[in-house]
Amino acid sequence: MRSYRLLQSWYREVVLNARPGTYRPRGRPERPLGSLLHREDVAARPGLNFLSPEIGDYARSRAAAVVEGGGTLDVDRLDHNMLSSMPMCFNLFGMLRSTLDGQLPLVRACFDATAEAVEMIECEWVPEHPASTLSDRTAFDAAIVTRRPDGSRHLIAIETKYTEPFSQTRYGARSHDAGKYRGMHEASDWFQHESHDELTGSATNQLWRNSLLAASAERSREVDSATVVVVALSDDRHAQSAVAGVAAAMVDPNRCRCVPLEVVVRNAKAVDALRSWAIEFERRYLDLSAVR
Repeated sequence: MRSYRLLQSWYREVVLNARPGTYRPRGRPERPLGSLLHREDVAARPGLNFLSPEIGDYARSRAAAVVEGGGTLDVDRLDHNMLSSMPMCFNLFGMLRSTLDGQLPLVRACFDATAEAVEMIECEWVPEHPASTLSDRTAFDAAIVTRRPDGSRHLIAIETKYTEPFSQTRYGARSHDAGKYRGMHEASDWFQHESHDELTGSATNQLWRNSLLAASAERSREVDSATVVVVALSDDRHAQSAVAGVAAAMVDPNRCRCVPLEVVVRNAKAVDALRSWAIEFERRYLDLSAVR
């Protein structure tokens, strides 16, 4: 995290020519933090945390729609926190959403090799069918819906991570909600018997709930099939552990997998329509050479 915080500080100062923001540690005086953008700079240059004006416009409109729909989205983090995976998700999938010529090649290379078409790419998305919900505000960081050669619709439910860990809240392990999640877990038919209690652990809880939400979308027939993908740094051991734990409990372990950010960028560089974006995304998020 220290290395990538330094990278974001470098990018802010050298590329964006912006000042650091400030934060107040608990019980301590307010101080600057290099991976935060200064509020006055963001006010003067809306979209400063995004790789293009189009991505910034989409992030703001999507944030407004999520909040209006009763969802949870920290707009302050989206606009100011350069180290957060939320703006990173928009910088990745918001760009892919707006680059029609690049969608199918990259989706085939990284997420669904059998895709014939891409029907939808959306950030901060929840299924729309009334039966496709966990009623706990769980949402996918990004979602892709593809059309396969047999006409079926496939959902790729995506969780993005940069340096932060998965949520430590243990839904389903608490007495007041254990029955609710156990019922959804067993009805999904995605998981092996007796795996519920282990998956409620903090290491797998968030990804397990994302899987339950994807399973609910499949079960309600909002989509014909679904998989869950974590997009994270290749050396993110926490993400790898979460994926391994959830996949091991599944009837079909292929329903949950990890796609490294480095792999996404490498494949994007091979797509003409995405090459310039991929180079800049790599400089912003992955290339530590500037700070070594």
